[in-house]
Amino acid sequence: MFGARKMGLGRKVNPGFTLIELLVVIAIIAIIAGLLLPTLARAKERGRQTACINSVRQLTLAVIMYADEHGDVLPPTAYLGANGNEIDWPSMLDPYINYVAKIHLCPSDQDSQTNSYGLNELAFVDLTDPNPPPPNRLASILSPSLIIMQGDIGTEDDLATPRPDTLKLTAPGSTLNDDEDARPSTRHLGRCDLGFMDGHGEHLLLNEFYIGQSPTNRWFQ
Repeated sequence: MFGARKMGLGRKVNPGFTLIELLVVIAIIAIIAGLLLPTLARAKERGRQTACINSVRQLTLAVIMYADEHGDVLPPTAYLGANGNEIDWPSMLDPYINYVAKIHLCPSDQDSQTNSYGLNELAFVDLTDPNPPPPNRLASILSPSLIIMQGDIGTEDDLATPRPDTLKLTAPGSTLNDDEDARPSTRHLGRCDLGFMDGHGEHLLLNEFYIGQSPTNRWFQ
């Protein structure tokens, strides 16, 4: 196929690839790319997931530092400032993360502009609600290694439709009753990054902490 042929005065000329040979090469390249691209995409997502869990850990530590400086009291998810403006928990934690805004955003979250994470709505009080209870104390959490503090949020009740820039991780047995509530997001290859009350982080499937749990809210209270 690729043998040399004589042309004029004894010169030898190597012929180029035929159309069929070129098509075969292109097909082989396409097959190899098809095999490699999913692997590369997964590797890229694992890198984003690593960045996300690091942010979750920093925010978890920030909550613990806040409680340490406020008599063991956990921050509320929101409260009304002196001028009547709502102050949300990310702003309360900013001093403990050196005001690095990107820590509040998961690199895999393509929908949110300001915040990708939510505090456990059963452990953290919303002081903008009518007649709210007092904020909880960190020491009141009886099994801190088993209770979720915060993690990836951003979906509706179907656990798929985006609900961006929300603030509270709604427990499985609770309803989305205001604009700041959301369900968890499994944007990391089907898993959700979570921080727990004792400061550690985990990377869990929904059926490991949210779906089909007994009791329903076992990881939230």
